[in-house]
Amino acid sequence: MRRKPINWFKVRVILISFVLFLSFLIVVGRMFQLQVIKKEQLYQLAARQQVSQIPLVPKRGTIYDRNENELAVSVEVDSIYAESSKVIEVEKTAQELSSLFQSDPRELKERLRKQKSFEWIQRKVSPKEAEAVKNLRLSGIHFLKENKRFYPHAQLAAHVIGFVGLDSKGLEGIELQYDALLNGKPQVLTAEKDAKGRSIITDAGAYEKEENFRNLVLTIDKQVQHVAETELREGVQKWGAIGGMVIVMDPTSGKILALASHPFFDPNQFIQYRPKTWRNRAISDVFEPGSMFKAFLAAAVLEENAIQPTDSFYCENGVYTVYDRTIRDTSKHGWLTFHQVIKVSSNIGAAKAAEKIGKEKLYRYLCAFGFGEKTHLGLPGEAKGILNHPRYWSPITLNTIAFGQGIAVTGIQMVTALSAIANGGVLMKPQVVERITNEKGVVIQSFKPEVIRRVISEGTSKKVTALLKATTEKGGTGEQAVPQGYEVAGKTGTAQKVDSLLGGYSEDKFVSGFMGFAPVEDPKIVVLVVIDEPQGANYGGIVAAPVFRAIVEKVLPYLHIFPKGTMVVKDETDFSVRAKKIPSSSLVDGVSVSKGVEKMVMPDLTGLSMRKALSRIEGKGLIIKISGNGRLVEQVPKAGTVIDKGEICYLKFESPS
Repeated sequence: MRRKPINWFKVRVILISFVLFLSFLIVVGRMFQLQVIKKEQLYQLAARQQVSQIPLVPKRGTIYDRNENELAVSVEVDSIYAESSKVIEVEKTAQELSSLFQSDPRELKERLRKQKSFEWIQRKVSPKEAEAVKNLRLSGIHFLKENKRFYPHAQLAAHVIGFVGLDSKGLEGIELQYDALLNGKPQVLTAEKDAKGRSIITDAGAYEKEENFRNLVLTIDKQVQHVAETELREGVQKWGAIGGMVIVMDPTSGKILALASHPFFDPNQFIQYRPKTWRNRAISDVFEPGSMFKAFLAAAVLEENAIQPTDSFYCENGVYTVYDRTIRDTSKHGWLTFHQVIKVSSNIGAAKAAEKIGKEKLYRYLCAFGFGEKTHLGLPGEAKGILNHPRYWSPITLNTIAFGQGIAVTGIQMVTALSAIANGGVLMKPQVVERITNEKGVVIQSFKPEVIRRVISEGTSKKVTALLKATTEKGGTGEQAVPQGYEVAGKTGTAQKVDSLLGGYSEDKFVSGFMGFAPVEDPKIVVLVVIDEPQGANYGGIVAAPVFRAIVEKVLPYLHIFPKGTMVVKDETDFSVRAKKIPSSSLVDGVSVSKGVEKMVMPDLTGLSMRKALSRIEGKGLIIKISGNGRLVEQVPKAGTVIDKGEICYLKFESPS
């Protein structure tokens, strides 16, 4: 039987049809892959090929003091970039720009020859520099607006506020601690590309303007901070010291009104200072507190009823041997009551008082006051100090800790612990941020005063206050701390520094301090003053106490707490308030008062011309310092501030734009 011949034409048709069908399936599958599965990925790839995005510095939130005075702001400034493909005269352009910005012309020339569509030349330039570049009329050189951090009060509270880097990232202080909150959404310059991949950028640029930054309102008071820094600087300079610190706290709330560390620096020019200058000594440096620590010994022994203020101690005529160590007093004393031990600051009396309570109980109270642990103030770099457990104490440690040796503390620990004595025995958490607001100024979070624990009873607090008040009275070590017209309580301290090279204590390097609170009857501020390595004198009562006095004399009137012997009356002629002198024989509400000092309240000069503003305060006895011209936009002190005659008044004028 003959086979039927194969129809090769039909076979070819079938094969071709199969190949075509298979190809169709492959094409459809590929289309499905590209248009469905890889849709988003390809969109992103196309966007990258068609546009380029250049990140710009975002706007940061404003940092205010407690009265909403600006301490840190973001301002728009010019940044300069080159579209090098359009730079005609590379040599000339590189030479003129490098000369203006004091950079290497060869390095700039190489960058301009790369024919890139975007190349930074100089970021965040001053208005003067921007104007100079514009006047050069260089081809291919363009400008962008970026945000730059500006600190309008220069060094004021610099160690608290900190600073940011070129990329607007916080590097120190509040700027670092709250960087995520302060930083807004990064701004992006979007540039389209041509067929050859070259960016097409206009001078205006296309920005993403959405912002979600937060503002911070601190507990710091600009006026109190200014006083603290001024007096600290004068104290450090007077005694040729290497540095110092001042902290002012509200004892009832734990709010920090001022926190100053010397040497100061300007955060606008932070790169010009050595990094150790940026260190916030008040929270990061540990030191032996010396006799200031006797205040907490007194609180412990009185709370435990181990002794009473009238109990007597024999002070060994100035020399007391414990095991292999000799404890000395600066003066020879025989029998002293515990009241007198604190008043004249006897180390031997304090050492013997500590023996009455024992190391376990003393350690427990020191821990309760917050020593040996961080206060969690909310600033970076805080140290916890050194307070070893009693099991590691030597036979002499109990005695030396009684007068502030063998323990290391921070300034913030000291002022927080003293506030517990001033406010009736309650340890408050120190606070430097009061509230957080959004970009529209609406409060989104407030921080209320936080009680950590009760350390001593209110009765013990009053007893310790009486002992510390005696220190500032005649014959006490803190006589020079008493401001005119006020009663204060406090304690001096003089501590030898540890010699890190030779071991033991240095014979010529000291830390001098004074801490206290005022007014005694109703404490409103607690102030710590520490001067590091003063020359010519080292006693806290001589070096640090006068600084305390000067601060209290200026801060309390600002807080509307006037010296005894002043009467506040309203002056209808200039709508101000004046605290007038009262003769020593005068009666106010039937009570005899002593002679006071003359005060005045700063009038509101906002919006006035220079001539009108000066005529308004002429004859008030103020020292006037002026900047700018036009109408007044800022005055220091603020309107309503109670000031002494003879104070400096800063007036800032600006011409309307």
